[in-house]
Amino acid sequence: MVAVVTLSEAGRTAQARRKQARGNRGRFSAGPKSYEWLLQEPIIRDWIDAYTSSETREKKLYQLEKVLGASGLGEISQLLQLPDREIKILVKRVANRYLQEGKGVWARQIIITMKGFLESQDRSLEFKRSERIRTPAKKKIGYEHVPSREEAYRIADNSGSLRNAAMILCLFQSGVRVSCLCNWTYGLVSRQLSPTISPPVRIKVTPSLDSKLGSYGLSYYVTGLGEEAALTLKRYLQLRISAGWDPEPDDPIFVTEEQPDEQVKREGVWRIVKASVKRSGLDPKGVWVHCLRKSFRKVLNATPQIDEDTKEALMGHKLPGSRGSYFDYHDEDEVMSKYMQADFSRPSNSSYEFPQTNSTC
Repeated sequence: MVAVVTLSEAGRTAQARRKQARGNRGRFSAGPKSYEWLLQEPIIRDWIDAYTSSETREKKLYQLEKVLGASGLGEISQLLQLPDREIKILVKRVANRYLQEGKGVWARQIIITMKGFLESQDRSLEFKRSERIRTPAKKKIGYEHVPSREEAYRIADNSGSLRNAAMILCLFQSGVRVSCLCNWTYGLVSRQLSPTISPPVRIKVTPSLDSKLGSYGLSYYVTGLGEEAALTLKRYLQLRISAGWDPEPDDPIFVTEEQPDEQVKREGVWRIVKASVKRSGLDPKGVWVHCLRKSFRKVLNATPQIDEDTKEALMGHKLPGSRGSYFDYHDEDEVMSKYMQADFSRPSNSSYEFPQTNSTC
């Protein structure tokens, strides 16, 4: 008789084996992921390797783990032995649980993940109209606050460290997605920051930095950094070098405190932004990392000299129809000249003294 191990039991076993050391700030170092045991299955590895983004891979493995745990089965092969209807009921049960918790996004993602996984096994997951998950309308838009230019600088000024200030200003002045910022490397900007800075610092975003470009059919796009963000970034890099870092072109720019050679992750940036927003006197409930990308667009929208197509290109969006066919994505000089028309400068009534520290919040 084969023993069936539930997900909760497997999770407790993994946690019992996990020995995490605390860093010098009392935080636990990262341990193994709860879903890592799933990767022992060849069919799961073959499925998940089709996704290039590490964040996407991680989310989908977590979601598959949740469904497998709800089934009470210990192996993916046992799940696949279930009839299609039983799998559908199981997936709907897990999605409904997230709906009841107010997590509509996770409910949708659970279904999308399981559809994709089952399709990779020549199985299908289809819902009748009456069976479809009814997700509530998005709530965030009701309390979202997009920081103004002045507020973006206030958030950076209250970030607590030179690294954090550099991250926030780079997010604000370049408009890149947080996953892209985490993937920035020293070679991306080093020649433009030394020996002198001549704004704008060009940021060439490729699919290796932002995996969403592949789905848009874009090979790359360019955005920039103004003087304040470039200067803060340069000072942060100089601080790392003075601490003994010998940079290589492929080294990550923004690293964790616990592991100086490990790039920051999205959740780390999320925590930094939330803490900085709170210290700035703003409501952290209404401001999250993506709001800084919207702040970037707000500055572009306030610049009548920049045409709509260039604004979209600076955001890394694919232009629709003939607009995309006739827009010259390769004329980087023109795009950057228009970028410089936007006012990303520090407000005249604001001053800031850079902290000489690289510590986290």
